[in-house]
Amino acid sequence: MKKLFCMIIAAFALCAAVWGCAPGNDGPEVTQPPEPVNTEAPASTEAPVTEAPEAVTAEMAYRGVSIYCQLECGYQPDASGRESGEMMIGDESDTEYQLIYRSYTGSRMRFFVDKATGLTRIVEYVPVLDTETEAGTFDLFDYLNREVPTAAPTEAPTPEPERFVFRPKVRTVFMEEVFGETMCDTWYNLVDAVMAGEDTFACPDKHTYDWVMGQFPIRYFPVLIELIDFCYDRDNPVVNGVASFTWLVPKEEAAERIGEFAEQIEGIMNEVMSPGYSDLENALALYDHFAQNYTYDYDTFEKMYEEYVPYLSAYRFFKEGTGICSEISPAYSYLLMQAGVEATTMMGSDHEWSYVRINGRNFHIDPTFVLDKDGTPLSYFMMNDAQREVYGYGRDEFVITSNYSKENPHPDYIADDDTFAGIWDYSFDEFFPDEDRLRCWQYTEGWEKVYTDFDYTGF
Repeated sequence: MKKLFCMIIAAFALCAAVWGCAPGNDGPEVTQPPEPVNTEAPASTEAPVTEAPEAVTAEMAYRGVSIYCQLECGYQPDASGRESGEMMIGDESDTEYQLIYRSYTGSRMRFFVDKATGLTRIVEYVPVLDTETEAGTFDLFDYLNREVPTAAPTEAPTPEPERFVFRPKVRTVFMEEVFGETMCDTWYNLVDAVMAGEDTFACPDKHTYDWVMGQFPIRYFPVLIELIDFCYDRDNPVVNGVASFTWLVPKEEAAERIGEFAEQIEGIMNEVMSPGYSDLENALALYDHFAQNYTYDYDTFEKMYEEYVPYLSAYRFFKEGTGICSEISPAYSYLLMQAGVEATTMMGSDHEWSYVRINGRNFHIDPTFVLDKDGTPLSYFMMNDAQREVYGYGRDEFVITSNYSKENPHPDYIADDDTFAGIWDYSFDEFFPDEDRLRCWQYTEGWEKVYTDFDYTGF
């Protein structure tokens, strides 16, 4: 508007000058001396035009956002580990670069840098609360020349591989088939309420409430068993479709502990598994991880025969690194569910193990029996029903997904695939994802290791 106003004034002045020199204008005719020649360029009558910023390159976007995070978020690019956070490159579109800053707390900030103007939009994501909000904008060029305590990288690093992100809500085909859609949806309502710091959630009736509160947290969000409990009025937990629960700790503390749990789960998954692995490869990598890093809690096992032990849970197993079968298998299956693998647990003859569906076929996996062993025996990996029975657990005793009363529909699950029978007499060595090949070994009679390769193409 200011530019337009200046142009109008200039035009008006020019018209006035022309009118004064026009023929027929009243007044005596006066001969004027010749005007001196002006060698300078005439002054522009328009307001100066501000030059557009230079086009933003990927290097500029990374450097500017990195400086912003150092100055505003405490990011230190030369720090080791995850103490101060990490900067990652996200997807690029025709008009924007995306950069991601992950803080040591696990929260994330996504920066969308406009390639033409440098205007940078910030979106904050908090995994613990599963929320994403717009957090303002800034001009990238305002930060490109700022000084920071440590030098910003001059080149954008190679994009990091995709990482697992903790999911408060996990759901498997087994949950839906055994418990039904209503209970699964109600469970999600409960998780949403917990993450929002509320104490009520939508629930159709007391029957559903008792099953969801009693069965789901320990299996599908282990940390919750130490944070929430049934409502005080157990006889009337649901009123007009709204159910109540109680907090066992202050809500702020609960949020902090959920955050710590989420960070631990993410850490295990991203250390051991990969989003680029197949379901089989993630199950195998995790199986070996359990064998090498956890121990069986024989003290608790013996104590159970003398008294009631109230502290058993997958959450305890994650915290202490030791447990018994009813803690080990739920922890193993929970990590698989977080990775998107269809997994649950199965019980029989006072024992509990994991059960998976990979490529549409069912298999038993028993992570408990590989703890405290020499190497990682594969005799308990991807078992069918016949192999499971070899160790004394017959199909007629199977109870799936901790559905003790079998009140809900209990499909006749069958594991009859013998694809992996060839590895059951061997121990795990390593696998090669790019080649769909597993290397395993066994001892000869002379106690020498003999290696063999197993092709798992199709899994």
